Amino acid sequence: MTQNPYLALGVRPFINCCSVRTMHGGSLMLPQVRVAIDAASRQFVNLDELMAAASKRIAELTGAESGIVTCGSAAAVALGTAACVAGNDPVKMLRLPFTEGMVNRVIIPAKQRFAYDQAVRMCGCKIIEIETRADLDEALRHPVALVVLLGKQEHLTSVRLEEIASVCKPKGIPIMVDAASEHIERPSPWLARGADLVIYSGGKFLRGPQTSGLLLGSRRLVEAAWRNASPHQALGRPMKVSKEDIVGVLAALEVWFGERDEAAERKRWDDDCATIARRVAQIPGVTSEIVAPAGVDRVPRLKIVWDRDKYPLDGLALRQRALDGQPRVMLDDNSATENSIAVDPFQLQPGEAEQVGDAVVAALLVSAQAERVPAHAPSLTIAGNWELRVEFLQGARTHRLALEQNGAVVAGQQKSAQFDGPVTGSLDADMVQFSFEQNYEGSRMSYRFEGRLKDGAMEGRVLLGAASAQNAGIVNRTQFGAGEWRAKRVA
Repeated sequence: MTQNPYLALGVRPFINCCSVRTMHGGSLMLPQVRVAIDAASRQFVNLDELMAAASKRIAELTGAESGIVTCGSAAAVALGTAACVAGNDPVKMLRLPFTEGMVNRVIIPAKQRFAYDQAVRMCGCKIIEIETRADLDEALRHPVALVVLLGKQEHLTSVRLEEIASVCKPKGIPIMVDAASEHIERPSPWLARGADLVIYSGGKFLRGPQTSGLLLGSRRLVEAAWRNASPHQALGRPMKVSKEDIVGVLAALEVWFGERDEAAERKRWDDDCATIARRVAQIPGVTSEIVAPAGVDRVPRLKIVWDRDKYPLDGLALRQRALDGQPRVMLDDNSATENSIAVDPFQLQPGEAEQVGDAVVAALLVSAQAERVPAHAPSLTIAGNWELRVEFLQGARTHRLALEQNGAVVAGQQKSAQFDGPVTGSLDADMVQFSFEQNYEGSRMSYRFEGRLKDGAMEGRVLLGAASAQNAGIVNRTQFGAGEWRAKRVA
């Protein structure tokens, strides 16, 4: 296929200002990685032999005892968990995720819960949250399979990695750190501080194959993780990593530790931010500032702020207008506020910074010229009790709603099986919007309803999703697609 494969399918590519999110394609593979993958695709090898050789080279490059390539970082979380729970004992391996009779308790600090800790639970493990040293000591009164930490949130917990390691290592309890969204270093600071396993993405900053991850650390635990992985017939069989992925990640590591020019990289990011800042400064009421990287982050961002009186749109509306434009520009929904949004320059290609600045300016100018439509005072009321039924792609769910209304503002409570909580929303003429949210494990479920009130009933479309506290933007809160809903009044 010589033509653009995306355009051939009717899918419009975009300029990526959102760093390395999987939903937006991760990152662009390095040229050296593409060449390595092409070469690897032309012959056959035994996967065990290849991974053994790759593991040795990964160790040399990273300074870890050992390492394997996985089919993404979440797979590395699952395989690392399986290694700590089942080792390479067939009696345990083949029973996963049913862990009755096994040590299956996993400690995670409450402020480090994240969406991908479902990869821990899918191994049949129960997560025990801690916040203090006293909580840790109490949790350790009963058998524990491992401790899992989220690297970028580790500093938020009073019990730091070193203290956890001082207590857990004498007990033989492994510690695994998810550092998927971090820049890999040699040696890994997490392993140096006391972790037994650490996870990095192969398809984010490393710019290897998008569907790849790295699990580094203890030789025995890494080997056990590999034995639970595909091509072996255990829990990880669905998590297949190809010979091309393995060779591609090795190529990316060779470039990262052997050829990468960090100073030139940082200069390019700074220059792109400066270019965008100059573009948006051309119109009145718009300012920008550099947000310096903090913690484990390494890439600066440009925060763009505008006067809402001049440009009556919020960050999500600006993001959508830029995405609808030509060229398409994808801005970060997680950073959007009432009057600002941020640009991450990591993915920008030569010449794209100018286009990003122009797209933001164009979206703001269109909003300034648009006719301002006032909200319509509702003449109808939806206060009272309702029975609401959501039809999913497969299955349905019924909710009971008790709603109150104060002008255009709607509030109340909803209840259904395994899901209850507050309702918040609004009414504009006969158009209704409201939402349900509830925390579950490391995520917050989200139902976002839009519809119309007619003949005493309501109906419309609901957007479905879930988001972690770290990435609570509209993309994740609508990631599970849509359903149809209808509500009727009840006594």
